Amino acid sequence: MGDINQDAVEKYLEENPQFAKEYFDKKLRVEVLGEIFKNSQVPVQSSMSFPELTQVEESALCLELLWTVQDEGGTPEHGVHRALQRLAHLLQADRCSMFLCRARNGTPEVASRLLDVTPTSKFEDNLVA
Repeated sequence: MGDINQDAVEKYLEENPQFAKEYFDKKLRVEVLGEIFKNSQVPVQSSMSFPELTQVEESALCLELLWTVQDEGGTPEHGVHRALQRLAHLLQADRCSMFLCRARNGTPEVASRLLDVTPTSKFEDNLVA
């Protein structure tokens, strides 16, 4: 086998686009992208709307929310609070809330759990005891 140089590799990839696509699709799986975004916060400007986000920014936001949900030290409400903050921001909503359906003595009722969540509100201020 002869020496492989950059020009030869570029020529091969240009002549075999399907191979290049399959290779990079395989190498850029969620696990690899997760390592790229690990421990990085994506700054989302308050004036940014959902269509203005790039796919990378959307992916980073989704990964951030997944990590929040997976955090063993936090409660499910922490993850939902973070998701509601992002939704309020992306939808340009004044605030968001979360309600649960529960049954007391066999009677179903709606109970508030997180109220008045804004993009900048604190979890403790929004949690209903």
